[in-house]
Amino acid sequence: MDDEIRNRFARLAAQPDADIRLDEAALLIAAEAEQDISVEHYLSELDNLAVRFKSDDRFHTNLGIPVSALVNYIHDDLGFSGNVIDYYDPANSYLNRVIDYKHGIPISLALVHIAIGSRLGIPVSGISFPGNFLVQYGGSSGTIVDPFSGRELSRADCQTMLRQIAGPRATLKEEYFRPASPRDVLIRMLDNLKQIFWRQKSWEESKACIDRQLLLFPERDEFNVQLGAVYEMQGNITLAQYTYTQVLQGASDDQLKQLASKRLLALVSDSKTIH
Repeated sequence: MDDEIRNRFARLAAQPDADIRLDEAALLIAAEAEQDISVEHYLSELDNLAVRFKSDDRFHTNLGIPVSALVNYIHDDLGFSGNVIDYYDPANSYLNRVIDYKHGIPISLALVHIAIGSRLGIPVSGISFPGNFLVQYGGSSGTIVDPFSGRELSRADCQTMLRQIAGPRATLKEEYFRPASPRDVLIRMLDNLKQIFWRQKSWEESKACIDRQLLLFPERDEFNVQLGAVYEMQGNITLAQYTYTQVLQGASDDQLKQLASKRLLALVSDSKTIH
């Protein structure tokens, strides 16, 4: 791993939410996996996509830029859409790959909307909707878009989507439409990658995701519990015990402390087993 990439991410993570540049942070996540990429090159690519939109008279009216025009530009003209063939490919979470191949998952495609919107002075927010990441144009009463399909969604559409995920009795709550902070967006991106790597038993890659989540939220003890589990899977019992002990001594969440205590007891018990 290139230490400068991680250090640059750490510097971004230390900034207040309002100062975290999402596109840069997402590209730094990708750069740890694909170390030959230039973050600056892909930031320039996003600049160019915004310039192309701005210079195309088809998308402008006397009243400004309609939301549908920018959505259609991203989805239809540029061809950004969901990867329905290989949804769980980690590359779908790497913004450089999404820019190159125009395929991704909802949250990485949402970043394209957010990045181009910000360059055009159009407010676009990420929405951590249950089971799907959406974007909202124009503030809390603005247009909601599914970046995976490129569809504008009504509240009725969102209700249908929710019930497909959570069951027929699920009802919409206003909290589902709350804008996600840049920090929360990055946490969710890293969660997606972590889940894929965990299923693959790729422990070093899982650890890299957790390490960056801890840079974003050092106080989140659930990440330290997960880190202890990774150390266990890697056979590094000393570090696992140390990490669980830190949780036990410092966590405020009783459930996390109980979990750390159980894992410590299990490790001690295993160490006493005669082989």
